[in-house]
Amino acid sequence: MAIVLAILKWIGIVLGGVLGMALLLGVLVVFVPVRYRLSGNNQDVLRYQFRVSWLCRLVSIVKKADSKEIWLRLLGIPVVRLAGDSPGTAGETSAGTQGTDREPVEERAGSKEPDSRQQSGKPGKNYGTGQAQTGKKKSVPGKKGTSGKKHKKRKKAFSFDILSGIINFVRDTENKRIFRKMRNELRLLLRYLAPRKVRGCFVIGTGDPSSTGLLIGGISLLPFAYQEGIEITPDFDDRVFAADGMIKGQIRVFYFIRLCIRLYRDKELRKLWNKIQKLKKEAA
Repeated sequence: MAIVLAILKWIGIVLGGVLGMALLLGVLVVFVPVRYRLSGNNQDVLRYQFRVSWLCRLVSIVKKADSKEIWLRLLGIPVVRLAGDSPGTAGETSAGTQGTDREPVEERAGSKEPDSRQQSGKPGKNYGTGQAQTGKKKSVPGKKGTSGKKHKKRKKAFSFDILSGIINFVRDTENKRIFRKMRNELRLLLRYLAPRKVRGCFVIGTGDPSSTGLLIGGISLLPFAYQEGIEITPDFDDRVFAADGMIKGQIRVFYFIRLCIRLYRDKELRKLWNKIQKLKKEAA
């Protein structure tokens, strides 16, 4: 009996440890932010690099500026290549494609010999077919006068009732309030997803002083142009676009979970969803 209790005790300890590790991992996934950083420039050639990391770079996805490879790293050690080919595979694939391209050419060259032998007769006649060319087309049973004609698809009849229902649905005061609430949620989501830090130097020129001035004036109307670390320089002589910048931010899974719960518990939003499904059924 003591042995059975000892075995059960160790099984409970192992299960408790596994459940505790799973709970800890879930809490880390929900509350620890995923950080991203992107930087690049296109002064001579477009070069960019990025890094998406989680839990103090325990897990990260990295691309360097001088390479096309994207690696999944654990503790800074490359584990899995997610995209990009190694330098050795490019030569092998090109050599393989050259070898495969030669085979069809040889086959075509060999296939021309029997054709030249068979065409020893007079041109315009087909020998060995076993069928006389009468110039008449065979009639296909079940089809009468449908050759060369395309069946026109029937268009659905336009319903003014559906259109008026959609207009009334949009103009409804209750629906307008829900649309306003959804617009606010979308604005908050975009603000949350926006990078925390932005640094960049931009040189913009269209080659024409007047159009360059109009473009810079339009950019100056955007709030993006007044962020700290953004420098925009117009070039009124040449046609150029040069950029050298960096963006940095973070995202938490907890925000999306809270957003989904908040939207699901909203009774007005669920009522709106039911109305939309009803309009779809009526339109179908």
